[in-house]
Amino acid sequence: MFDRYFLLFFQVLQKNKKLVLGAVGLITIACSIGLFFIGYDGNIDLMLPPDKDIRRSMDFLRDSNLSDKIVISLSLKDPQKTKKDLFLAADQLAASIKPPLFTKVISGFSAADVMEEFSMLQYAPQVLGERDLAVIDSQLNAEAVSQKLRSIYRQSLRPESIFMSSLSRTDPIGIKLLLMDKLRALPASMGYDVALEDGHFISRDGRHTMLIIQTTVPMMDSQRSQEMLATLQDHLKELPGFVSADIIGAHVHTVKNEQVIIRDITIASIIASVAFLLLFVLVFRDVRAVFVFLFPFIAVIWAVVLTAFIENKLSYLVIGFGTAIVGISDYGLIVYIAMKQGTDPAHSVKLAKLVCIDAGTTIFSFVVLYFSLIQGYHQLALFSILCLVICLIFSLFVLPLTLSWKRDKLLTDNVLDESLKKIRWPKKLTVAVWLLTTAAFLVLSFSVQFDSDVKKLDGSGSDVLRAEQTFREVWGGKAGQAIFVVTGASLEEAMQLNDAVFLEAVKLIGNENFTSLALFWPSEKLRSENGKRWDIFWKQGKEQRLKKLIRETSSAYGFSDQAFSPFFDGLYLHETDAARPGGLISRLQERFVVKKNQEYRIMSFFPDEQQYIDALAGISTQYPGTFIVSGKALSSSISHFTAREIKVLAPLAFLFNVVLAWLFFRNWKETFISLVPLITGVIWLVGLMSLFKMPLNVVNIIAGIITTGVIVDYGLGITYEYRHDLRFGTVMAVTLSAATNIIGAGALLFAQHPALYSTAVAMVICMVTGYISSVVVIPSLCGIMETKNRKDAQE
Repeated sequence: MFDRYFLLFFQVLQKNKKLVLGAVGLITIACSIGLFFIGYDGNIDLMLPPDKDIRRSMDFLRDSNLSDKIVISLSLKDPQKTKKDLFLAADQLAASIKPPLFTKVISGFSAADVMEEFSMLQYAPQVLGERDLAVIDSQLNAEAVSQKLRSIYRQSLRPESIFMSSLSRTDPIGIKLLLMDKLRALPASMGYDVALEDGHFISRDGRHTMLIIQTTVPMMDSQRSQEMLATLQDHLKELPGFVSADIIGAHVHTVKNEQVIIRDITIASIIASVAFLLLFVLVFRDVRAVFVFLFPFIAVIWAVVLTAFIENKLSYLVIGFGTAIVGISDYGLIVYIAMKQGTDPAHSVKLAKLVCIDAGTTIFSFVVLYFSLIQGYHQLALFSILCLVICLIFSLFVLPLTLSWKRDKLLTDNVLDESLKKIRWPKKLTVAVWLLTTAAFLVLSFSVQFDSDVKKLDGSGSDVLRAEQTFREVWGGKAGQAIFVVTGASLEEAMQLNDAVFLEAVKLIGNENFTSLALFWPSEKLRSENGKRWDIFWKQGKEQRLKKLIRETSSAYGFSDQAFSPFFDGLYLHETDAARPGGLISRLQERFVVKKNQEYRIMSFFPDEQQYIDALAGISTQYPGTFIVSGKALSSSISHFTAREIKVLAPLAFLFNVVLAWLFFRNWKETFISLVPLITGVIWLVGLMSLFKMPLNVVNIIAGIITTGVIVDYGLGITYEYRHDLRFGTVMAVTLSAATNIIGAGALLFAQHPALYSTAVAMVICMVTGYISSVVVIPSLCGIMETKNRKDAQE
């Protein structure tokens, strides 16, 4: 039935040749125009597992105020210039950065602002707890009070004494220093090792300052990120020549990744096109053969538009893979070479069956991706399947129309095919060497490394990574930070939970390793309790004791009895109200608190190291509504998820290929022989990766699975040729097919983006080893197992 309908349909198309070719041309033009109206997406999130913890962490990072910030690190290049010059340049730059793209610029905060915020002991009683009161109690002795008054006296002799003396009258024993000690932990929450000077952030070497800029642009919005960064670059051009600047932020990665992928796609397409053209000129020497290479490109265009129509947006990574698809969809080669041999209708039907089964194995390797839970794989599968189906239709029904446009037959050229067939390898020795080598690579494969760090799939480029490395060297943050998140229906509920978590966390990992809002500004409930504890502390004789100590020691430094009355007058006048808008506490809340819909989330920061993650995981389990966001934890989750996926996808891909091969041959001996390239490609890929210390990752594993459907075609073709003793150039077709496959995938070896490069490495290794085994090992196995011509009489 297949034979009759195939020939009938092809005859109908031949009678309407001009109409068919015209329709293909018009649709191609329309799709080419449509490429400019498609929404493209450079977001690598499509390739991440839909694991609840992973998605929650990624969503949190996007929604938090960490993702809408850009940091500019300014550096003095001229040794003759001072910090004053640097601060002036930073202030001028900050003043030029304005809405609508930017909402706030933070250059630091001044000691004067802090003192004003905490003036008249308004807030100190609310944030100082039992430990702090114990420290104050230890200072209520004659020696400590005398030393403090001596310090105040010496300060009063300095030029800034007008400000400092009035401040000191409200703090005769240095209580505000306890508050400043707490505030010194604030830069640690940013992951920076900074000091504060003249209201500016300053590095420890005194040669760098930074601006923290809040933007309205989401970090994954590539178009607006590009606009925002271009605006920043324009502002940076106004900096004086002695100041250099580096821009650090997630937006930079978004823009650079997209630029690198577009660049890689362009270069790979050019390389593949030139290589295909050279192959066409050197091997075929027939102008009509250009359609063999043109139709896969047309198929990609059609598939891009169709996929975008179904998916709404199309990932740039998927488009990048399209270059490799052009090389994979090589069914036209088999048809072209067969037509050069002048096949009769019976052979044409066998040819069609071979081409269909070749396409089927490749298509099913992508169908396997639908069993994955990763959304990006579904889009990749849809795009690839559409591309392969369109290319199959072109190869069987459209390409022959272009090849028979002229009345003369295609020239027969068996030189290459016959030359390839004349190569004779010692059968038993060949099989023995293959078995030993495959066994050796199988042993090596057990020691292959798996790299789950998705950051290594970032293609931002060396300039971005170099700037970030310099930033870490100057400002710290080398170990990275993880975030402990508490949630609540109201701010007060979240803050109370945060207080409890803070107390538990500092017991486990230490106060110096856990930076929390609770340290600077606890919940209203705890502030009220602290205030009551403060009052009780002073009313238990501590106030009178301090007055007596001051009275006994103040005369030595010329202070009157009433010099410190502002301190005692305001001792019990503290408030428990929220901080004033725009003040330090409000800014602290902006740093630590995120509101999403009707939920409040409070962040605390700690080193992203496994020992701390393990310790705090128990607290997260203890308190519902809390979770940890960690780069290392994300990598671990992705690793475990990928391992589970591979255990499903790899056997499925192998099973599909085995079933299709058996359905084609209906014989287990020939089925096994045809699967030799598949076995070789997979085992040698993993073995070679292990041998050269190249880790497997989520990208090249999937690329390897996909390629199994390609290299099994080599085995099917060669085995089919030997089974029927065919004469339509299968060996040559497989050779040229492998060449186009390797060209399509190999063009991505010039890619700078790690994801595309990893794809190319895996595909090229699989294809090269699969091809070699198909033309060397399969003929030897066929000779040993005597498959040749075995069923010719039955066909």
